[in-house]
Amino acid sequence: MMDTEYGPGRTIPHPVLFRLLDSEADDTTVPEIKVEHASEYAYYPGCVDYYDQEMQFSHTNYGDTNHGIIFDSSVKLLRAVGIEPMILDRSFMKCCGHDQLWQGKVDVFRTMRDYNTKIIKMLGVKTLVTSCAEGYRTFKLDYALEGVRIVHITQILYERGLRVPPQGQTGKKLRVAYQDPCRSCRQMPTDPVYEEPRELIKRVDTAELVELKTFRADAQCCGVAQMMYCNDKTKGLTAKRMDEAHDVRADVLLTACPKCLTHFGCLHHENKWKPEESRYRMRVMDITQFLAEALPGDYPTGSNVDPKRKEPPPPGRRG
Repeated sequence: MMDTEYGPGRTIPHPVLFRLLDSEADDTTVPEIKVEHASEYAYYPGCVDYYDQEMQFSHTNYGDTNHGIIFDSSVKLLRAVGIEPMILDRSFMKCCGHDQLWQGKVDVFRTMRDYNTKIIKMLGVKTLVTSCAEGYRTFKLDYALEGVRIVHITQILYERGLRVPPQGQTGKKLRVAYQDPCRSCRQMPTDPVYEEPRELIKRVDTAELVELKTFRADAQCCGVAQMMYCNDKTKGLTAKRMDEAHDVRADVLLTACPKCLTHFGCLHHENKWKPEESRYRMRVMDITQFLAEALPGDYPTGSNVDPKRKEPPPPGRRG
């Protein structure tokens, strides 16, 4: 049960969201899929649309964080390095199962894993790109995708030589700090994603990379705690992390994990109503949005994969 207590007064937050995600395991029917063009690359955006619905419209959280922009930004960036990926969106892919596995719902995870594996193999994917730190770790370590390379989007952008044109601005540069997500960094025994995000940030000529007090393998968690708790302790971790950004006078705090974005956004929202808490004025955004905003051109629309499903894609989809 989603509201199972794991200690006195401690329950898994966002029960509606998790019930919705868990319910995806109930239908394992593989849909008929029309692929407009074959590509060895596929992009999996993860649960960003569900996060937007939950975090923006929940009665307990009125934050204005935009997770859907991660999808738009990622596709724009991939096209900028010559990749036209198949979009493995949530209209026929399921949640990767990260939270289900870490919450002990192993059977639900296995169902999601087996279903998603069938889709990936059926499409002939050779390189699976994800913009989610948890998705990166889950697909790479907890799936058995032999013959499929799993990469975080910053890795493929760096490899393909993403170049950001000069902004033509003079004056003070933005001080940009980067939050190393737990799942794609210190909790990855192999292929941790440390260097690539930093090298990409350095390619934006209006940005100056500044390191937080704890970074790389020593980086502190944002407080998400696998979405298991939402209490004073987890919020204290979030505040401590943002304090580090304040201490280095960051103008922008970047991350590569939708849940980091969620928790930093929560703190931002809560402090809007506390004039004395003015230290968290830095802009918080996903690294894909930061890079995409620095590139000329519009955001993309459309998808090259058309699943034959009765139900429409979840609302909030930007593509």
